[in-house]
Amino acid sequence: MSEELVMPRLSDTMEEGTIGRWLVHEGDSFSEGDVLAEIETDKATMEFQAYDAGTLLKILVDDGQSAALGSPIAIVGDAGESVAEQPSATPDADDQPAEEAQEKPAAKRSRSAAKPAAASNGSSDGTAALKVSPIARRMADQAGIDLSALAGRGSGPEGRVVKADVERLMEGDPSPETSAAAPPPAVAAADSELRELTPMLKAVAARMAQSKQTVPHFYVESEVDMTRAMQLRAELNEGLADRGEKISVNDLIVRASALALLEHPQAHRSYVDGRHAYHPHANIGIAVALDDGLIVPVVAAADTLSVRQISAATRDLAGRAREGKLKQREIEGGTFTVSNMGMFDVASFEAIINPPESAILAVGATMPRPVVLDGEIVPRQIMRVTLSCDHRACSGADGAKLLKTIKRYLQAPSLLLA
Repeated sequence: MSEELVMPRLSDTMEEGTIGRWLVHEGDSFSEGDVLAEIETDKATMEFQAYDAGTLLKILVDDGQSAALGSPIAIVGDAGESVAEQPSATPDADDQPAEEAQEKPAAKRSRSAAKPAAASNGSSDGTAALKVSPIARRMADQAGIDLSALAGRGSGPEGRVVKADVERLMEGDPSPETSAAAPPPAVAAADSELRELTPMLKAVAARMAQSKQTVPHFYVESEVDMTRAMQLRAELNEGLADRGEKISVNDLIVRASALALLEHPQAHRSYVDGRHAYHPHANIGIAVALDDGLIVPVVAAADTLSVRQISAATRDLAGRAREGKLKQREIEGGTFTVSNMGMFDVASFEAIINPPESAILAVGATMPRPVVLDGEIVPRQIMRVTLSCDHRACSGADGAKLLKTIKRYLQAPSLLLA
């Protein structure tokens, strides 16, 4: 018996997905575990795998087209089975009750569905006067925004407050009803070319705006003498050349950060709903620049990995990130991030924290500079680093101690090999 194949939840913040390409065509049979399509989410391009065997009877959403979470994208069934009629599209996930949005994808899994489990999207506790979609409610709660002034004035059906309304408030552009002094809307120059944001860029924009508005950032900066670390790296790469391995400066920084984080649990905890979450392992995100966006794959339990293992994991994650082949679990669960722009000849910068992480290390270029050492002026390889911290999770002293320990490991790099 035929049934709908619906757009699955492949990201915890996903609201819709775009079919990158179908790998199975109409009339083709597939087995359990086969990749049916590649779907572009707000975070990455994910593989859409089948749970059960069947036949793809009809494609409802073609390559390049988007569909809301839970909407039908194809019809599957038995070989030779006829399709009576095209099923009607389901309501947009942002305007469904929370229970319905969660149950519909699960109900379609009897034939085939994506392997990543659906995540809860929160629930709406809106009253008759204040109707709020689950996504809008969750965003408002996280940002500490009171939506009562938007009762009946949302841009959704029957005045329902939806995601766009909350984003407008987060961007400082409240509706006339909520502010008498609303800032003028941004207007592009007449000769500008307007392009729609990709799902990934939309997610980055919303998440970074939310972080800067809701997370109290503070910054500590230091300079690291990388002379010995660069010498160690050269020695390692010379010895590993025959094996095709290569250690990067970033690999050493990730290793140093992982070890330091375990030494300073006060700086390696997250502020979550008024409580502190302590992390047993340092799951370190590596910021990877894409042609049109940014993604942060995570090196899980980096504190348990050697420099060579970190190097191999980082190369693998970065390579698959650029190919759009990361798995959901590889972009979640980070507890700290390293953002390195040294390769772009950037001296220093301040990075925005990626909640619920409590800190991110911004790394500049390593440059030769004259310094005073033992009373003499000598050339040394100096790298500037800036640590951004969430003041709700760690104090200024906690952040300073963490950065000092990272610096100690990098300036005595043999400790990274222990």
